[in-house]
Amino acid sequence: MKHLISLAIMIALITVVFSCKKEKIKPEPEGDSKVETYVVDARAYENWVYFSFDENKEVTIEDFKNSLDWDIAFHRFDVRVNCGTSGIGKGGSISMGKKDFETVEIAPTTGYSLNDSISIVNKPGGWQDQVTVPGDTVMAKWLHFTGPPPQYNITNEIYVVKTAKGKYVKVWLKDYYNDNSETGYITMQYFYQKDGSTNLKE
Repeated sequence: MKHLISLAIMIALITVVFSCKKEKIKPEPEGDSKVETYVVDARAYENWVYFSFDENKEVTIEDFKNSLDWDIAFHRFDVRVNCGTSGIGKGGSISMGKKDFETVEIAPTTGYSLNDSISIVNKPGGWQDQVTVPGDTVMAKWLHFTGPPPQYNITNEIYVVKTAKGKYVKVWLKDYYNDNSETGYITMQYFYQKDGSTNLKE
């Protein structure tokens, strides 16, 4: 009888151990989509800063027109998205107008603009000598420049952007200054829907 009791206890212990091991190796579910805020240092006149919503970070891109590894890019206050003249991606942009960020809950399925051409300043003080490059004409309206003296006024429009892979992101470019009142620092608030649906509800 004692042997039977000992055997039963041993079997119970083995069952508990294996159950614990199974719990430990159980894969964790992918994180839910959430609102993120990222500050882009876009001060350089000679370079664009490329960003991937999939990676949630800046990425180094050698040939932007033939890469699917980026979704949105910045140069000073200029913007481009991976589509049209700017790239081979499934991107696009549409303005949802001036409204509260959280009120944009569904991404449109049509009406997106592809990148065309924009004029940029590629050197300090080069306002009289601008160059034409691929860029986003819709998101160009996120900021109005006046001067001299230079004034940068945020329009607070909310945009929905399609990524290089065709997923949806709502974007608010909400500031062009850092905490020291220096220009060229773009504060981007966004909600990236990882599952590919049009649901942008936070």
